[in-house]
Amino acid sequence: MSPLTSIKVSHDLNVAVIVNSSNCAISIDLNLYFREFPGHLFCKKYFENLPVTRLEGVDEDDLASSDCSMKFLRFSFQTDRSWKAHLSSLSNTSKTPDSSNLISNVCLPWYHYLPHLEQFDSKISETSEKILSSIPQDIVYILSESAKKDYAKISDAGRQWTKIHPGGVEDMMTLECKSVTGFSALFALSAGDKGLTVALWDLETQDVTYYCMGKNCTYVDCSGKEQLCVILTEHGLFLILFGLTQEEFLNRLIIHGSAGTVDSLCHLNGWGRCSIPVHALEAGLENRQLDTVDFFLKSKENIFNLTSACSLPEQSTNMTSQFYLRSVEELKPALDLLCSAIRENDLEAQSKHFSEQLLNLTLAFLNKQVREIFVHTEELDECLQKCVDILTAYIIELRTFMIKFPRKQINLLNIRCDLDEDIPRIEENQMWEKLTSEQIIFEAILNNRIPEAQTFFRVNHNPAQSLQKLIQIGLELVYDSLLKGNVKEASELIRNMGFDVKEQLHKICFYTIDKNVRDLLVKVLQEENYFSEKEKMVIDFVHQVENFYSGPFQTKKEIQPLSSFRNWRKEQDLSSHTAVLDTLLTCGKHEIHNREHRVMLNWGQWWDRHVQEMVLLPKRSQEELKSCSPEVLWMYLTSQHNWLNICSWIEESQPHNRTLFQQTNWPSLTPDIIDKNTLCSSYMRNEILDKLARNGIFVPSEQEDFELLLLRLIHIGGVMQSPHPVPKYDASGLDFHTHFILYCLERSLQHLLYTYLDYYSLTPLNCPILDKKELHEAHPWFEFLVQCRGVASNPRDPKMIFQASLANAQILIPSNQASVSSMLLEGHTLLALATTMYAPGGIDQVLHNEDAEKPLKKVDPQLLKMALTPYPKLKAALFPQNTSHGILPSDISLYHLMQSLAPFDPTKLFGWQSSNTLAIADISSDLPHFSSPELVNKYAIMERLDFSYYLHHGRPSFAFGTFLVQQLVKSKSPKQLIQQAGNEAYALALSFFNVSSVGAACICFLELLGLDSLKLRVDIKVANLIWNFKSRNEESQHNLIRESLVEKLTKLVDGEKTAAAEVLISLEEAFWNKIEHQEIKKTSGDARKQWSLVMQFCKLHDIKPSTSYLMECARSNDWLQFIVQTQMYSYQLDEVVSIVQDFTPILQDHLMLAFENSQRSCPGAESYHNNTRPFKTGHRQSKHTSDLFQILLCCQESPNPGSYLLAEGVRHHAPFLSVLAACFQDADIIHCLCVWIITSVDNGTAAEATSHIEGSVENHEWDLHDLSTIWKMFLRRQKSKTLMNGFQLFLKDSPLLHMLEMYELCMNDKKYSEAKTKLYNFQTSLANLKTADKQTSSVISVPWLESQALFLLELMMQQCRTQHELGKLLELFADIDKLLPNGPDVKKLCALSQILKDSSISINRSILTSSDSENFQNECRSILEQLQERGLFSLARKVAELAELPVAGVVIQEVLQDLHLLKHIGQWHQEQTRIDFWKKCHDSFMRNCISNKAASDFFLAQANILSESSADEKADNIMEKHLLLSLAGHWLEQSDPATMDKLEEIEKRIWRCCIAQQTLNREGGLVKSGFSQQVSVSGKLSFDKLAKEFSFSKLTALNTSKYLQLDGLAVQDVSENTLDKAEEESLSFLIGRLLDEGSIHEASRVCRYFHFYSKDVSLVLHCRALASGETDLNNLHPDIQAVLLVGDTADERDTPQPRRLQSTSSLENWSLVLASSPDDLIITSLRTLIDECVHGRNYCRQVLCLYELSKELNCSYSEISARDPEKVLQAILSSQQPDRCKKAQAFIMTHGLQSETVAELVAEEIMKELLVSSARKGQKQIVNPADETQAFLELAKLCQDHTLVGMKLLDKISSVPRGELSCTTELLILAHKCFSLTCHMEGISRVLQTARLLTEEHLAPSEEYGLVVRLLTGIGRYNEMTYVFDLLHEKHYFEVLMRKKLDPSGTLKTALLDYIKRCRPGDSEKHNMTALCFSMCREIGENHEAAACIQLKLIESQPWDDCLRDVSKVT
Repeated sequence: MSPLTSIKVSHDLNVAVIVNSSNCAISIDLNLYFREFPGHLFCKKYFENLPVTRLEGVDEDDLASSDCSMKFLRFSFQTDRSWKAHLSSLSNTSKTPDSSNLISNVCLPWYHYLPHLEQFDSKISETSEKILSSIPQDIVYILSESAKKDYAKISDAGRQWTKIHPGGVEDMMTLECKSVTGFSALFALSAGDKGLTVALWDLETQDVTYYCMGKNCTYVDCSGKEQLCVILTEHGLFLILFGLTQEEFLNRLIIHGSAGTVDSLCHLNGWGRCSIPVHALEAGLENRQLDTVDFFLKSKENIFNLTSACSLPEQSTNMTSQFYLRSVEELKPALDLLCSAIRENDLEAQSKHFSEQLLNLTLAFLNKQVREIFVHTEELDECLQKCVDILTAYIIELRTFMIKFPRKQINLLNIRCDLDEDIPRIEENQMWEKLTSEQIIFEAILNNRIPEAQTFFRVNHNPAQSLQKLIQIGLELVYDSLLKGNVKEASELIRNMGFDVKEQLHKICFYTIDKNVRDLLVKVLQEENYFSEKEKMVIDFVHQVENFYSGPFQTKKEIQPLSSFRNWRKEQDLSSHTAVLDTLLTCGKHEIHNREHRVMLNWGQWWDRHVQEMVLLPKRSQEELKSCSPEVLWMYLTSQHNWLNICSWIEESQPHNRTLFQQTNWPSLTPDIIDKNTLCSSYMRNEILDKLARNGIFVPSEQEDFELLLLRLIHIGGVMQSPHPVPKYDASGLDFHTHFILYCLERSLQHLLYTYLDYYSLTPLNCPILDKKELHEAHPWFEFLVQCRGVASNPRDPKMIFQASLANAQILIPSNQASVSSMLLEGHTLLALATTMYAPGGIDQVLHNEDAEKPLKKVDPQLLKMALTPYPKLKAALFPQNTSHGILPSDISLYHLMQSLAPFDPTKLFGWQSSNTLAIADISSDLPHFSSPELVNKYAIMERLDFSYYLHHGRPSFAFGTFLVQQLVKSKSPKQLIQQAGNEAYALALSFFNVSSVGAACICFLELLGLDSLKLRVDIKVANLIWNFKSRNEESQHNLIRESLVEKLTKLVDGEKTAAAEVLISLEEAFWNKIEHQEIKKTSGDARKQWSLVMQFCKLHDIKPSTSYLMECARSNDWLQFIVQTQMYSYQLDEVVSIVQDFTPILQDHLMLAFENSQRSCPGAESYHNNTRPFKTGHRQSKHTSDLFQILLCCQESPNPGSYLLAEGVRHHAPFLSVLAACFQDADIIHCLCVWIITSVDNGTAAEATSHIEGSVENHEWDLHDLSTIWKMFLRRQKSKTLMNGFQLFLKDSPLLHMLEMYELCMNDKKYSEAKTKLYNFQTSLANLKTADKQTSSVISVPWLESQALFLLELMMQQCRTQHELGKLLELFADIDKLLPNGPDVKKLCALSQILKDSSISINRSILTSSDSENFQNECRSILEQLQERGLFSLARKVAELAELPVAGVVIQEVLQDLHLLKHIGQWHQEQTRIDFWKKCHDSFMRNCISNKAASDFFLAQANILSESSADEKADNIMEKHLLLSLAGHWLEQSDPATMDKLEEIEKRIWRCCIAQQTLNREGGLVKSGFSQQVSVSGKLSFDKLAKEFSFSKLTALNTSKYLQLDGLAVQDVSENTLDKAEEESLSFLIGRLLDEGSIHEASRVCRYFHFYSKDVSLVLHCRALASGETDLNNLHPDIQAVLLVGDTADERDTPQPRRLQSTSSLENWSLVLASSPDDLIITSLRTLIDECVHGRNYCRQVLCLYELSKELNCSYSEISARDPEKVLQAILSSQQPDRCKKAQAFIMTHGLQSETVAELVAEEIMKELLVSSARKGQKQIVNPADETQAFLELAKLCQDHTLVGMKLLDKISSVPRGELSCTTELLILAHKCFSLTCHMEGISRVLQTARLLTEEHLAPSEEYGLVVRLLTGIGRYNEMTYVFDLLHEKHYFEVLMRKKLDPSGTLKTALLDYIKRCRPGDSEKHNMTALCFSMCREIGENHEAAACIQLKLIESQPWDDCLRDVSKVT
């Protein structure tokens, strides 16, 4: 081992670097080393109290004598008392206590743990050689690791010495360590040949970086924390920066420094302009730093240096241009930023100067770049052209901000060209004379001889001499070349004409109609990637259109005309389009249909999406319509007048139909689409709008125009409907009622309005507009209408009649307000008196003016007297005259006068008038009316109305009700009464047969009575037919004809057949007359249908059928109608034979023969009447016949024809007979269906289906039970098609038909998506049946349908042949909600099937029909076992989750399988594999949410297995066991409740592992700080790191207060320790580490686990016990008392001497800060224990801190220790004590509070104090704001991260109360100071922005100019806050800035002068005032000098005579 040569310690005393003689170095972590070997620290020196003696022969004042005397003193004395030494001492003092390293972690540096550290003088300490020799050699193995630094992880056990030796250097060299930090070490290497070399050793990566400086260089030592590498050379002083590029360094420098500094630095070092970031430019613009902008632009000015590019090879030119283009595009954000800054500053007057300077810099830069491009480049390529375009665009934009000068007017001279000038002859003249003009131009363009061609044409007077004409011909030649397919030639022509080739080809491509040319150009341009994405889409669309419409047209298709497209774009030049259209219009129809149509690409370019869809819409299928745009589709359908599809779409879009349509066939349709996109005729438009209106939908245009809305309502039934046709109408904030009322008012529709109000019962209460005074005044009749309706609704209220009378008067007197007085004035005296009668209080109250406040009923007595003059008696009654003797006559009122009138009795009338004194007391006081019950009972004439009255008025419901109440309820023979009432109604209807309302009412009345109304309906129709016939022939005798007809008809009521026969004769005449008028054939089918009326009349009245029609058939020889009529109405054979004679002889023979055969077929049949033979078939002769016609004919004679046909159908196995049987009205559909099914299959199937029937099958009555049996049997045999056909025939609306179709689609066709639709249809149909609460055909019930459907669904699952089919089926069923309510859980079965679909495990079919969840779980358990056996654990987990089974077993089996697999493949021995596996196990348990106990048991079992298998305790096994135990405890602690005993047992086992590991490390020669730090360089996990992640030592349940008690703690020499010596040492080390980390609970638990005595643990717990009062000084352990006794003895011995220094740490001075009493024994004891404590000292300091703080705050230690440290710190800050900052700083360091927390508390306290200070501003307090700010700044410095404090202060501004502007101002100033401390530019910028906003928005409007000045001077950035100067100048407060002592720094006066010079250059007075105020003598002198110079110039400009004259005057 080489001897050590030097040692260098870092500035923070944490790391030391040792160098040996072999130029090797190693780093030591001193914190770690001295904790491990505290005995190696020689830190204590005892001084004896020796007398101070002086040196003989030396002066006492000499420094040598002073140094000698210092050896005898206990205090250090600074002998060097120079200024530099003082500054150094102050710097060290300020930096030592509040080191930032102490706050980030609770673990303090090693020198804070020294018990009695003294400051030694360097002269009396041991020499460095002795110190180095005393360090043990074991130090080289110590890991330089610290728990609080990130570089700790770089240490490992294998670290060796690092060789510091650069390559190529001789071995003989000198190595010297110059500087050490926590992360690196700096070395200087000196060699003879190489000179000086600097090396930087990175302690993290162990890399060494060398930099050779050369000879004649000297390393400069620098003091301070910063590690600066400064080298002095012959050329100057150099600073070397490691790990930083030039650009990075300059970027940081320009952000934190200035651009000038960067520019100077680049110039000094000969660097080019660096590329600075854009955000630096942005910061410079915000702070108006033009030097930064200038430096940025200069750094970018060489991006177009093309001089070097000229020499590049040709192939690299394109790459260079692309590089330039990228450079310009990268520069665009910066240019945008500059343009934005120029634009914004140009708008502000005070920023104009800055904007102009910025504009000049930017324009100069842009112009230079453009000039560089054109100077060095002859021809621009595409990339350079883009560069020029970009730069030019910026120049054009910026030129608008330049100062505009007037331009000179230039006179343009017309330069004439002499036409006779000599034109030079060209060589090609002879050759070109033989060519055509096109050929000449072609040659000229190809050979670039266009000028020569123009000259030639000019000589020959050819029009092509014009360049425009020549270019036009050239373009035509280009197109000719393209027609030939020669693109190269066409491109050459275009290029030589000066056009852009691609642009012209693109234009031709889009405007040509030639397919070949277009396709060729599309191909060429696509290869060049010239088309945009939009153009590519246009090309594809045009091709699609051509493909759709090419070839012969299908003429049957409806083609959308071009006129229907409204979105064609109009262009100026339509010639090309017109030409194409002309070609289509001029060719023939056949040619059009057979040609291929071409579309210009330019057309497609202007078509929008709607037009494109309309073009393609005629070719789309019905399925594709739903994806179309609704607007386009609606335009297309309406333009085609496709009414069916329009109706279908409208029906589907109705809200009530959306639930019925499961699959929509149309897109969504809205009224707005219909309103704006309808292209049909007006008639169809009205039909569409009517259809929508019937569904309550109105288009917006009609809703906006109320008249249109009313017109639409007229079409659908008017405005008066129930419910209201427009229920939710709202236009202009008014509802429909309001709009309609206003509409009626505008048009004076009084009657309509009254009817409308009555219909909807509108009153002022539910319709406020009725009570609107403005409308009453404008329309007096409206008020009268409203008041009349009010009287009708409340007839007992006289006020309503009074108001109605006033409203009536208003109509008569429109000019004045209606009142009683106005009536009298207008001459309406009687109206006034009548109105007064209904006034409240009567006429007396009006006369006596008792209610004078109401002018409406106030009457002037004189006016009333005058008005009553024509009525003297009435006047005398109302106004009696005095007698001659002065005696008043008796009080005679109007009621007395009325006594004499016979009809009126005032005693019984007008009792409701209070003025009627004659009224009897018991008379009603209510206003009488005609409906009053009393009046009705006394005076009304009552008439009882029976049902005939209501029938006569057409009210059948009232008639029926009256009949029920009056007659039927009281009748004892209701049937006879009903029949009698029916006869009366029958007679009434015939009496009024021509009144449709009476006839309809009688018919309805008969139906309500339950009687058949057919006879009445036929008779009424017959009567009207006869009446119309006779009245038309005899118009003058209508009444007589009607009376005669009524007389005959009334006889029909009594059943007189004679009358019926007479009516029949008239009926036949009327019938044939009607047929003649209709001009139809008498024997036609229409005539036969109308003849049925005559036959019904004969049948109903039981008379002989009329043969008139048969006679007409015979006359016309229409034998077919003759036979049909006779067979249909069963005519008698005799009657028929007599009529046959009218046929022709041949037809007579045929008909007679047919009748004879018919007679033989049924000889035994009975005659219809009087034993005559009717013409109809009879019964069959044989018992069983197979003749179909015989069966059909004979069934008619059966009493139940349907049953007869069904029986025959079963007998003959003929299913169609059941179909015929179902046609009968009373047929049983179920019976027919069952017969059809069993007769449609083979005999075997039919026998099986009828096996349950006992007896004859033919006569069996089939019911639902039989159908259910057939249903199940047929489905089991998979004969679903038979069932489906049967249901389609008989029950086509049955929901089961959907189920059968679904069955077919699933089981046979495998079309599951269509089957899903059928299932939805089934559910919809079933829901409709349930809602309607009715049964299908009144036979099938809903429960029966559900049971059959359930059987079908369960059977389908049983019949699936494969698991795939079962899965698809279950998936189908699972999508339908509530499909099997009483069946199995289909969703779970589907999920189970999906899980098992890829496995070979099948589902047991037994669970498919079981709804028991237990059976499902049992099946899932069986499946789980199979899956686990096959290793399919992921599927097993899914199955377990689905069945809600525990998943823990599956997950554990899976990880065990993985474990066995890793062991099998041989990877288990790898440590990283095991780490990853256990981590994976934990993650798997978490992911699958297994139980905590199962996971804990698993890890515990694995730990036990590991203990048993590992006989020898290796380090890896120990740590692996440690990890497993930690995982087990981690899972166990999460159990509820956690078992503390088990947790403690696991923790004890963990600690055994820790002890064993530490012991192994010691035995192996390794010393580690804690557990094994197995962290690889790559960052992989280790056992130790993973175990720490899952550690549960901090669990609250474990860290209880009982472990901090002294009871149960092991005692020295008494503890029962089971550990050996090595294990005790390891445990002692680990406990010390726990104490240093502050884990006191865990340390105490460990000591109790192993009964181990730790002195430090005992000291720590005794400190806490003393502070909390749990023990006192007398009850301490003897060992602790001995420690305290020794401490007290030492203190007594040192009492005469001043108290020694405890430590360099500020934490030791806590007691001094709190100024506690020295007599406090507890504090003294705590200090003594702290001094004796080696580990855990920081916790003891916390205890001491909290104890003394509790004394200060007058609370107990328990209370303050239970509080959060944040709250304690808040209490300290709020204490308002002078030394609170020191207390708070010490508390923060002791408790290690985070910066975030400290910053928040500090900001909160500052704001609180500012608010308190602001509240006291009214009091006279002389407080300097600067001093107050400095005090707050001291608070802010409590947090080491000053930026964070600034941010918190800014955030607090938003919570400041409104109006507290001073508080906001101070917060901004403090935030700025915090940001300034850290040079945080973003924060400073944010403060400046907020300050400006505060000034402009709050301070200036509030005229708080003092706060404005405070804000300006407090921030101090005057250049950025010039707007404040402008504000103060504008508001005449500029002089406020000139106060003395406003800015002690002196920067304000400079800023003021600079502002006046720049912004107020003409204000010399203000300039002089500023200079005088601040005593700026130089500026004052310059002002005087300038004034003198001006005077001299004025004198100089005057003539000498004037000057002499002035002189003479002076003299």
